[in-house]
Amino acid sequence: MITTDRLLITEFHEEMAECVHLNSLDEDNRKFVPDEVFETVEEAEETIRFLMGCYQGTEGPFVYPVLLKTGENIGYVQAVPIGDQWEIGYHIAAKYTRNGYASEAVMAFLPVIMERLGLEEIWAVCRQDNLASRRVLDKCSFELVSTETAQYHGQEHVICKYVYSLPKK
Repeated sequence: MITTDRLLITEFHEEMAECVHLNSLDEDNRKFVPDEVFETVEEAEETIRFLMGCYQGTEGPFVYPVLLKTGENIGYVQAVPIGDQWEIGYHIAAKYTRNGYASEAVMAFLPVIMERLGLEEIWAVCRQDNLASRRVLDKCSFELVSTETAQYHGQEHVICKYVYSLPKK
């Protein structure tokens, strides 16, 4: 478990399925990461069971719910293998955005997941028009590496690729 001043980042439990389902339904999630929308509680439960099974392995994906200290589930952070690299992802449900929770969660998650995976760098990819995600990456010291037109969730979009590297010792 990772703790910040306002958040807890922990492991999934099946009882979280309804919150995961509801958090996934907001418009930005549908627009920017449609494969992470769970139309039913059962669909969310099935995904949670899969993700819980990944915690014991080394292959990932490693997805962790982000909770307020009050226990309310507000989103997730994740590290997902893409080829021989790892990519970070995150989502905060619409009614909790604009409070700095995504940046706080990402900054707390980065050193822990990078140490666990033995990484010196981790990537992030988002659509160019996803200004909120781009602000989070900027705040968390990711460096914009490229902007290009590419396939993104089955459609052509302008995407931004970022990298975060551990500070040199």
